[in-house]
Amino acid sequence: MSCADFRRRWRRMVLVASLVPVVCVSIGPVSADEGSEPSVEPVTVPTVVVQGTRTYPEGTGTLALQEQSSGSSRLGVTLREIPASIDVITQQTMQERGLRSVSEAIQAATGVTVNDLGVNPGAFSMRGFSNQQIRLLFDGLSLGPTGFVTRPRDSWNLDRIEILKGPASVLYGEGAVAGMVNLVTKRPVREAQGSEAFLSYGSFNTVRAGVGSGGTLGTDKLHYRVDLSYQNGDSYLGPQDTPFTFWNMTSALLYDVTSRLSVELSFDIAHDRQRPYWGTPLVPSTFATQGVNGVVSSTDGRTVDARMLRKNYNVQDADMSALTTWTKLKTTWTATEFFQLRNQAYYYTAKRDWMNAETYAFNSGTQLIDRDRFQVQHDQSVIGDRLELLLTHPIGTFKNRFVTGVDFSYIDFTRPSFFSAAGGSVDPFAPVAGLFGGGPTATQTARILTTALFAEEQFSVTESLKLVAGMRTDYINLKREFFTTGGALNAGQTFDQQFTPTTWRAGVVYDVLPQVTLYGQYATAVDPVGGSLFGLRSNQQFDLATGHQWEIGAKGGFWDHRAEWTVAYFDIVRENILTQISQTASVNVGRQSSKGVELDAAFRVTDAWRIQGNVTFLSAKFDEFNQLSGGNLVSRNGNRPFEVPQAVGNLWSIYRVPAPIPFDVGAAWRYVGDRYMDAANSIRLHSYMTADAWVTVPYKQFWITLRGRNLLDKTYGIFGSNFYPDQVLIGAPRTFELSVMGRF
Repeated sequence: MSCADFRRRWRRMVLVASLVPVVCVSIGPVSADEGSEPSVEPVTVPTVVVQGTRTYPEGTGTLALQEQSSGSSRLGVTLREIPASIDVITQQTMQERGLRSVSEAIQAATGVTVNDLGVNPGAFSMRGFSNQQIRLLFDGLSLGPTGFVTRPRDSWNLDRIEILKGPASVLYGEGAVAGMVNLVTKRPVREAQGSEAFLSYGSFNTVRAGVGSGGTLGTDKLHYRVDLSYQNGDSYLGPQDTPFTFWNMTSALLYDVTSRLSVELSFDIAHDRQRPYWGTPLVPSTFATQGVNGVVSSTDGRTVDARMLRKNYNVQDADMSALTTWTKLKTTWTATEFFQLRNQAYYYTAKRDWMNAETYAFNSGTQLIDRDRFQVQHDQSVIGDRLELLLTHPIGTFKNRFVTGVDFSYIDFTRPSFFSAAGGSVDPFAPVAGLFGGGPTATQTARILTTALFAEEQFSVTESLKLVAGMRTDYINLKREFFTTGGALNAGQTFDQQFTPTTWRAGVVYDVLPQVTLYGQYATAVDPVGGSLFGLRSNQQFDLATGHQWEIGAKGGFWDHRAEWTVAYFDIVRENILTQISQTASVNVGRQSSKGVELDAAFRVTDAWRIQGNVTFLSAKFDEFNQLSGGNLVSRNGNRPFEVPQAVGNLWSIYRVPAPIPFDVGAAWRYVGDRYMDAANSIRLHSYMTADAWVTVPYKQFWITLRGRNLLDKTYGIFGSNFYPDQVLIGAPRTFELSVMGRF
């Protein structure tokens, strides 16, 4: 679909969004009651009919530009003061819109898509880049490459998700060319006390449950927070094909030693297990007697067959599971009004398992689906510490904020694996799952020691004009060892390598009006040419790939703060990526670029009606990139990178219907443009749009919600991978869910 077609659809989405309040607005003004949804920082308006106050939660209808994002800057400044594009998805937003998992919540951000493929659950794409070019953080700390540490996770345990678009290496080191995603866990809040619980049941026997509590323990100096979440279901392929179970406990104690010194000790543990769905095989159009139009097209005429849409081709004893633990000690000492010292020491462990038949290729000769066998395990531990010094003392008459510190981490990673391309064949329409089988494993290890020095500054030239700068220097020592299936060291694949990258950013923020801020920024980044330091091989011992971005934009509000908006233009270049020069040799001289526009807006149209939407248009391409195809070296210059849509949009509308017990009706639309599955641009996933709707009825301290997703039952390809070119991940069909939320 062209950008013009998308703009037409976007206008229709806005028009449809307006129908909900237009139908109801003639009934009369909204009344509020004590069942109104609370918020972290409520904005109170006068009572209308019954007792209570109407509040505006940090959900639909606000961009929270006056809030802080700890993951986007360590200076303690607001979103308006950071010269970059930032989305914050709060817990209130997740509950309001029914964003059940981390993946669903992240897709609410401007221009972000998620693949959720079994080998790489929750890998993200934004600004023309994906996977390892985006850094995933846990409470502002990096634990490893995104493709390794991301796991399926319920959103209940999170306070918010922060998404910084554009290079973030100056904050978090290598692997953040396109940005970062920061998962911020619920932790003790001194002013908050109470408990909450959640329970839902939906299509395909999907059960979600969550419980949480926070407050003080015995003394006003000791505070606690504990949350537990659980998910279990069958998925839309059937109860015997893809069952899943996730649970997560997060907990913390905060002790105020003195009025200036506090210590927080936290412990989190999470487990997930599922038999994943790896996609539906592509088959020739001549074979697909019930071919599904509008999902995928290819230059060789392959498509998906409706008879195969709800089949799982994995083995019976397939497994994708993980157990992670994370312990952290956080200390904050505010020595004076202008001097603060912060330290975070942490220890993280993870054991991950994959054992699946992952690739499914249609065999034209046998008319069967050929499968492989792949098994891999991760045994990972991370020990680290970050020390920060924040100074807020003026320089003369000029306001100034400055932070500097040291970041240290040591990663110990072990990866035994087994692979066989000969995994047998199954019938396309009645696959017999079979067992995995398996064989001897070969082991790879990585020991990564990182020490970094960083600094960040905001200097106020005037009250309206601020200069922002940052710099980070890393020393990274990587030791890789490879062992054969017999346990012998493979000296040819074993190596040591050091990297010493320096990254920086500089920007300006100018309040051209009291409620309008202009900004500009230049930032640099680095990442491994081979995808991640964990997987780097001896034939990829090149310098780090480099990236840089120009970004200009504006953030603001009007209409007495009832409307907020952001707009940004960006231009990113990633250089020194691997490109082949012969059938046996590659060099890191390739180049990839992306430029585009992002728009985000939120409106509180009336006390009853809130609306919010975002849209991204981008143009991404390989500038210099070659690869082997059929034994020949082929240029892919000018092609669009795989997994990258040219347009992405979201729209939400919520209206509070006046009644003896006021209730909310809401709707959501999501549009994702077409994407290619390969660098040759020969397999294209078509664009799609989904529509959701819900009704929430408050009663005392409870909220009861009936929600429908993909109401038009659209069949669409949600993801296709360059590494799995013969199959496509089909999105979920129409589903329903009934939930109850209570606060006590």
